[in-house]
Amino acid sequence: MFTVQEFWNNIDQINPYRSLGELAKASGIDYHRLTQQRSRGFMPKPEDLLRLSKATRKTIESLLTGISEKAFYSERTEKIANRCEYTATETQLFMVEQILGLPTEYVVTKKGNERRASGSIA
Repeated sequence: MFTVQEFWNNIDQINPYRSLGELAKASGIDYHRLTQQRSRGFMPKPEDLLRLSKATRKTIESLLTGISEKAFYSERTEKIANRCEYTATETQLFMVEQILGLPTEYVVTKKGNERRASGSIA
C-alpha cells in the first residue's frame, strides 16, 4: 500500500511544469488548496485527482502508485481524436474509442438496432 507522502513524491517526479503552482494552474485546481493538502498530508479530492491526471497526462493509478504502465494519452492520440471528431461517423468514433480504451459516449446504430455504448474495454 502507498502512503500520502509517496503520492506527493510521485507528483513531484512526474510534474511536467516547473512548480506546483504551475501544475495547479494547468489543472485548474486552487493553488492554496493544493498546497494545504500537501502540507497537511491529505489526498486530493477525486475530482482533483482527475484534473491532475489530465494535466500530467498520467493515469490516476500511476499518480497513486508511481508505476506508469502507459500514458493517459499522447499528443498524437489527441490530434487523431480532434480530427475524428469533425470527420468521422459515430460508428468510426466508437471504434477508435474502443481501440484506444477510452470511455465511450456515443450511440451506435447497426441495421436498425440501437445500442448505447458506455464505459471502456479494459
